[in-house]
Amino acid sequence: MAIMAAAATAATCFFSPSVSSRKQQQPFFSPARRSSLRHHPRRLRAFPGTELTLEELNPSVDLLRKTAEAVGDFRKTPIYVVGTDCAAKRNIAKLLANCIIYRYLCSDDLLEDVLGGKEALAAFKESDEKGYLEVETEGLKQLTSMGSLVLCCGDGAVMNSTNLGLLRHGVSIWIDVPLELAVNDMLKSMGAKATSDPDSFSQAMGKLRQRYDELKERYAVSDVTVSVQNVASQLGYGSIDSLSLEDVVLDIVKKIEKLIRAKSMMEAAGKPF
Repeated sequence: MAIMAAAATAATCFFSPSVSSRKQQQPFFSPARRSSLRHHPRRLRAFPGTELTLEELNPSVDLLRKTAEAVGDFRKTPIYVVGTDCAAKRNIAKLLANCIIYRYLCSDDLLEDVLGGKEALAAFKESDEKGYLEVETEGLKQLTSMGSLVLCCGDGAVMNSTNLGLLRHGVSIWIDVPLELAVNDMLKSMGAKATSDPDSFSQAMGKLRQRYDELKERYAVSDVTVSVQNVASQLGYGSIDSLSLEDVVLDIVKKIEKLIRAKSMMEAAGKPF
């Protein structure tokens, strides 16, 4: 009952400015720290195994330049990142936000804040799917007017037509990551015993695979799809372990640039001569 009461509150306030500001960290890329990037370049591995903070995700000067050239006019349009939740997805979304000087938020993090942790959020999703989807709907409604935001979305954002429709107010991006990464993240949260137990891995993989199969068609309606495995293949890497976060973000930026061009051409074609 306590979870249900908290969820009702969340439906009207979990994306409000007061809640969002408690979770939001300032972007790494500020004018005061801009010059330091030139002296401390580093290759950000796409899959470090843990979720990094915004401050740790330092975009290189080269990536910032390419981003500015590609999406220079792409301002105040919210970006919604969907896909199987894992540290890699969140790290990519955070670096993207830093590159385009956007605010970053994660809907599941905000809900955990309101409900009292990961276990409470999981219980809420399982016991009241309708309520969970309503919370996502209310949050997305509030965020459509915010702009300049990268929102890492929970699965509720794609689980009904109402929420999918709200994603059309911005640009939706499906980051398709290997399920093994999400399984490893899940097992790490359960402790060392689960990580080393083959049965635990098999059970977790089966559960995530079923979830993925149920939602992949909904993920696929996104404006942009980025497959981590495809990016690695296109760059000639033998495995995704050779990828960097910047490789993936640059692929996203290129696809956003194509989207902007296509939209501009359509708008131009619709104008009277």
